[in-house]
Parts: sequence; C-alpha cells; structure tokens
Amino acid sequence: MTFRWYQQNVMNMNNSATRAGLIGITTVCLLLVAIGLLTVVTSCSTDSTDKVKQANDKRIDGQAAVFSNEAKDDAKSMADKMVDLASMQQTANQLSQEASRRATNPQVKAYAQRVISANQQADNELRRLATELKIELPATLSSEGKDRLADLQHAEPGVALDLKYLDEMSKVAKKSANAADDLADAGTTDAVRSYGKKLKKTQEDADDAIKQLKNAIN
Repeated sequence: MTFRWYQQNVMNMNNSATRAGLIGITTVCLLLVAIGLLTVVTSCSTDSTDKVKQANDKRIDGQAAVFSNEAKDDAKSMADKMVDLASMQQTANQLSQEASRRATNPQVKAYAQRVISANQQADNELRRLATELKIELPATLSSEGKDRLADLQHAEPGVALDLKYLDEMSKVAKKSANAADDLADAGTTDAVRSYGKKLKKTQEDADDAIKQLKNAIN
C-alpha cells in the first residue's frame, strides 16, 4: 500500500509539472505573438511624413544653443510645411500617372500629363531647397496619398474615373496652396518664401483649371 501510494503521488506530481510546463510554454508563445503584432501595428501606424518630421525636429533640436527656442520653432514649422508640400506633390504625381493611363477624356488625360511635368520641376526645386537647409523630405507616399490613389484605382473607367481624378486633384491643390501660403509668409529664407509664393499661385491656377475641366465634362 505504501509503495503504491508513493507511485501514485509521483505520477500526480509529474502530471502537474507537465501541465504547468505546457501552460508556461503557451503563455510565452502568446506573449511573443502579441509583441510581434504590436511591433507590426506600431510600424504601420507611423506615416512616412510623420517619420521625416520627427527626424527634422530631432536635428533642429540638436542644433547649437546659440539658436533660440523661437528660431527652432520657426525652423520646425517651415520644415513641416516643406514635408507636407513634398508629400502632396508625390500624391498629385501618382494620381496623374494613374489618370494618364486610364482617363478616357482627352482633355483630362492631357491635363494629367501636364501635371506630371510641372510637378517634377516643382519637386526638384523643393528638394534642392531642402538639401540646402538640411531638411529631410519623404521618399514614399503618405497614408493619405495612398488612400487617395486607392480610391482612384477602384473607380470605373469613364466619366466616373475622370471626375474622381479631378476631385482628388482639387483637394490636393487646395491643401498645397495653403501650405505654400504658409511658406510664403513664414519661410526662414528668401528662397523659401519666394518658392512658397510662386507655388501658391501655381496651385490656385491648377484649381481653376480643374474647375473648368469639370464643367466641360458635366
């Protein structure tokens, strides 16, 4: 009786240890999966424009103490507007490339092709200014830009797609004009202020052209 009782207790202890071990392993695995998912979500939630804005802020904050906090704030604000403009120009370029391939109205297709050419020049000038000022600009579409492009890609070819392109471009032109206006007023260099003034006029003209195209289609 004593031996059998001992055997049974040993078996029970082994079973308990096994169950505890399995529970421990399962807990660790679930924890690792949760950490992995959190990492993916965190990386995906950081927009391309947010990343470069954070990098620019860090660089500006690290400048010599001879720069006042006010001067640093002005530099950050200017950098943010330049980042926004670069992002919107990328969006306009991608939208226009899509429209140049799929638009059915010859006027819309021709407009999209003109936008691609004009945007390339404006983007080159903006990136030259950014390089001189050591400001980082986004290399990929923002989350907003990706959403706009996806909406256009899902539009049915024909009048629906042509009008969707013009609607999206009008929104981008208005946002670009506002950001350019801010640069024209608060840019920290003459070159940046001049660029902002010129780009504001360009975007306002673009919005007028879009309205005329929409009226012609409708």
